[in-house]
Amino acid sequence: MIKFRYFHKLSLIVLIFIAFTGASLPGGGDDDVYTQINRNMDVFGKLYKEIMLDYVDEIDGDKFMKAGIEGMLGTLDPYTNFLDESRKDEIDLITTGKYGGVGITVGMKDSMIVVTDILEGYSAQKEGLRRGDKIIEIDGTSMLGKKVGDVRTYTRGEPGTQMKMKVLRGEKEVDFNLTRQEIQLKNVSYKGTIEDGIGYIKLDRFSRYAENEIVDAITEIKAKGDVKGVVLDLRGNPGGLLDAAIGILNKFTNKGDLLLTTKGRKLDSERKYFATENPMLGNDVPLVVLIDEGSASASEIVAGAIQDLDRGVLVGTKSFGKGLVQVFQPLSFGNQLKITNQKYFTPSGRWIQAKNYFKENKYGVFKPNPYFNQKEFKTLGGRIVFAEGGITPDQVIDVIKDNELLEALNYEDMYYRFAVKYTEENPDGNSFVMNDNVLNMFLEFISTTEFAFNTSAELELAQLKKNADEKMYSEKVKSYIGLLEGELKAEKFKDFESSKPVIRQKLEIEILRKYNKPEKMIVELSAKDDQQLQEAIRIIKDKGLYNSMLQPK
Repeated sequence: MIKFRYFHKLSLIVLIFIAFTGASLPGGGDDDVYTQINRNMDVFGKLYKEIMLDYVDEIDGDKFMKAGIEGMLGTLDPYTNFLDESRKDEIDLITTGKYGGVGITVGMKDSMIVVTDILEGYSAQKEGLRRGDKIIEIDGTSMLGKKVGDVRTYTRGEPGTQMKMKVLRGEKEVDFNLTRQEIQLKNVSYKGTIEDGIGYIKLDRFSRYAENEIVDAITEIKAKGDVKGVVLDLRGNPGGLLDAAIGILNKFTNKGDLLLTTKGRKLDSERKYFATENPMLGNDVPLVVLIDEGSASASEIVAGAIQDLDRGVLVGTKSFGKGLVQVFQPLSFGNQLKITNQKYFTPSGRWIQAKNYFKENKYGVFKPNPYFNQKEFKTLGGRIVFAEGGITPDQVIDVIKDNELLEALNYEDMYYRFAVKYTEENPDGNSFVMNDNVLNMFLEFISTTEFAFNTSAELELAQLKKNADEKMYSEKVKSYIGLLEGELKAEKFKDFESSKPVIRQKLEIEILRKYNKPEKMIVELSAKDDQQLQEAIRIIKDKGLYNSMLQPK
């Protein structure tokens, strides 16, 4: 979670000196701190100069410095990072939800950079880039061996600028000429009523405009009549701005409620955040918040406050566990430092940080932290809650993960690729009905394309077979391997049969999107098999159950 406050400027070189030597900054007064700074600046300055001038091989001074910075910051918490001028777009994305790019999301798969999602209406989609394409080159620079963050610096840039991208699609290399555009990401990806009188809001991030989008969403839901309840979906939401989280909490909590406390290193750094306005939805409107392991930072601030104030019920799985606040601090030459300067505590006093960077730190730069030893706490109404590395929902609903087949279909983008083919051959979207015929067409499609699905067991067996050939195992052993191959193929076919309901739904959603059907139709279709969302709806409908879940046990 990011809080925007710029302190006094501290030169980059001072930061480097402090961190490089692992100097602790004791609480004994500023004089002690500045004594250490001055002493270590002198040591590090001479060290850096000697290496640059006398080391046996010529060194790139900028890269050497950056490596030192990353090494130093690596001794701190995971969220304190150095951002050079080329990563300005990351700050823009956090603060405004906008950046210059071609409309793709990338990830790592099998040590290669892979396109994991494509935004509609931008250059990548218009030029025919696909999810699952492996990026091997951008503007003549190889992307092999690069990290995800490195690749983003090549794809993002000023709107209107051109870039060339080469991808590996199956065994074939494909070239694309792409144009960067200003990409505006919505905070609220869906707003409306999921069932009669029950509102549903999917919040994907907390950028500067998130509060305004939540206001619009609630206004739209209220305009449709009596509101019987609201589901706020924070699953997969990695967080964003602290102010956005506080602003959104104001729409659901009572004026004067304590929402959050932040504490820095100094005793006078504590700040308490209270609700400052009357809510748009009062306590008489049931509220259920959905969270999962992808809900972090600002999402946990919202979920933690709703739980501690007994304002609503939490459903899903335990959240990520990030209890730290960062600010951007400007450095020299357009660089910035994203530095953790505060811890945050939910209204009951919980610090929900999961990763114990104190215990994991092998350099001993920290003094002991008592907050990792917290016990139980109580909500406003007396319910017992815990600070155990994340927010635990009031109703835990585990979701079955995709099997290997479903993961492969997603990774190779087979639903989207079939949807493109199907809608081109059947342009009349009004007559589309998802049935067994369409499902069978899809199964035939994946069997006749380059889609190659191998389970982990098959890959291990293939290695065993290779070893057997190389070491000249007996024919008897090889026959056993052959029998096992046949058994695995039979089990693999069972995956297709058992996965048909999931495949059917995902396929229908992708085809409907290609036909540009209303998002409400697609969300309602997805909701039918969403166990966590269905549980949220069930709790809202049962007023007795909802109220009992907010009472002390």
